[in-house]
Amino acid sequence: MKKHLITLFCFSLLFLSCKKEMSKQESLKNEAIKDSISQTNVTSQPQNEFVPQSIDEQTANNIKNFLINHYLKDDLQFLQPSDRKFQFYKIDLNDDGKKEIFIRFMSSYFCGTGGCTFLLLDKYGKIITKFSVTRAPIFVEPTKENGWAILLVKDAGVFKELKFSDGKYSSNPSILPKAPYDAPSGHAAVMFDDTFSKSKTFNF
Repeated sequence: MKKHLITLFCFSLLFLSCKKEMSKQESLKNEAIKDSISQTNVTSQPQNEFVPQSIDEQTANNIKNFLINHYLKDDLQFLQPSDRKFQFYKIDLNDDGKKEIFIRFMSSYFCGTGGCTFLLLDKYGKIITKFSVTRAPIFVEPTKENGWAILLVKDAGVFKELKFSDGKYSSNPSILPKAPYDAPSGHAAVMFDDTFSKSKTFNF
């Protein structure tokens, strides 16, 4: 009788041990399924909501350095924290294999009723053109003038062409005549469109 009790006790321990191991394996399996679902959800989401021409951290740091130590050095004391932000967009405008850099300012310090200040730099940080009273978005047409892409912006309800001449672009759309067409071409690149071509905003 005693031997039977010992055998029954050992069997019970073995059963409980197996049940516990099965429960542990089931728990691990459920965790693996959850991880798999979680990973699927992450990879199916957009990796970045901004256009790739606007997110390079090294370029952003170079621009910050340029603004703080050179271009806006004398203005920093007047700038509020909300003024100290910018966007950029890298694009090759003259097909030389080197991308120029547009800088967009958006705060009231740089903007008025007619538009905002934009800068165009070469890859070395030298200013090509300072645009005044200019509104986003800016369309970059495949058509060239003097080897550089024609830029198209909207001013006072109509489109204006900004053409390159004598080493720079026309800088003030408000004084230019209406463009000979009413809309950009279907092949134009679009910069700083907050709905369809959103650029990342950086602080300096």
